Amino acid sequence: MKNQKRIRKAVAAALALLALLLPVSALAAPEAGQSFTCYGKDLNTEQYAEVLKLLGTDLNSDTLISVSIDDEKALLRGLVDESKMGSRSLSSARVTILESGSGISVSTHNISWVTGNMYASALSTAGVENAAVVVAAPIEVSGTAALAGIFKAYESATGSVLNEAAKAVAASELTTLGRLAETIGPKEAEELIAMLKQYIAENDLKDPEKAKEAVAMAERQLGVTLSDAQREQVIGLLTNFDKMNLDPAKVAEQINALGASFRKLQDVQQVTQNFFETVKNGFQGVMNWFSGLFGKK
Repeated sequence: MKNQKRIRKAVAAALALLALLLPVSALAAPEAGQSFTCYGKDLNTEQYAEVLKLLGTDLNSDTLISVSIDDEKALLRGLVDESKMGSRSLSSARVTILESGSGISVSTHNISWVTGNMYASALSTAGVENAAVVVAAPIEVSGTAALAGIFKAYESATGSVLNEAAKAVAASELTTLGRLAETIGPKEAEELIAMLKQYIAENDLKDPEKAKEAVAMAERQLGVTLSDAQREQVIGLLTNFDKMNLDPAKVAEQINALGASFRKLQDVQQVTQNFFETVKNGFQGVMNWFSGLFGKK
């Protein structure tokens, strides 16, 4: 009898673990066209009306939910200065589920620190797929706190829960992008992280020197200079990416989706194949790969 109880407990534990490990796509099949609006809980009546207008919310069909400052701080605690989050939940987001293969698109209103591409990159890391996202606030805000509302809206729309560790890495990615953008520019920050994310998706970090060398090469390719602290922060982010076992194909899709804002984008699959050849030759020629990917002379 005791053995049977142990077996039942072991089976139950295994099933629970399996449920946690299942990808989001396996847990739910959201219907394209569904829209969920997640509004800041501290909006006053006028702000609420203004934000819904900016988001394009349809009160006849959208599902409305709220996000609180506590939700936002829980996601960003330790990653963002309190001054960047404030003390009220004002940032709001609308998520519309798209057909499979549509990718992620993000537009913003009154968001000063985070660009649409930065949101898209971080959302991809968290496991968000096929979604049109609008982020808005009634006054100018940094935009970091809106990530919690986007996650909440997406999870509500899909009826699933994104991996908590992936969401934490996505939050770290967003704040890293924001800080880099302050010194090297938004587009350069987006390109830098996209380059390195692609590298990590196709290689491991068993040798930390490879990560340092990749960061240094990306800096030279983009013509930017990071501080020592920024390099360490980027390398830390790459370590987190490495733990996630990123899918190279999905990262390539993300880069393609951001391609309109990049200087020039070649065929990612061909470039990736060429890059593997350079890795076989001892990590030589990566500069050529970066140059082929972004077309910068």
